[in-house]
Amino acid sequence: MLRRGRRDQEKVSELSLELAEYFILWTSLKKLRAAEVLELYRLRWQIELVFKRMKSILGVGHLPKKDPLSAQAWLEGKLFVGLLIERMADAAASFFPWGYPVAATAQPLAGD
Repeated sequence: MLRRGRRDQEKVSELSLELAEYFILWTSLKKLRAAEVLELYRLRWQIELVFKRMKSILGVGHLPKKDPLSAQAWLEGKLFVGLLIERMADAAASFFPWGYPVAATAQPLAGD
């Protein structure tokens, strides 16, 4: 907030600085505890990040079709490609080019 205030040449109020230290979440869910609501929000945010990534990488944000069935097929194809990319990225994270996992700690050389 301070950086943006300096950039825009505006004074940041003390109240704004104090409120920036809090995370405020409104909900209409009445039977859940605060911790449960926050956990649901964290899950929802992960879904939002996936859609944001798909919109930017796969172009899912723009639907070039006018016919409903054609648009549905186009969107399902894009989502399918996105899921394949996610699966491949997960597999690549556990792939070791040498065929075996590299030790997390360095092993001493003989004679050291």
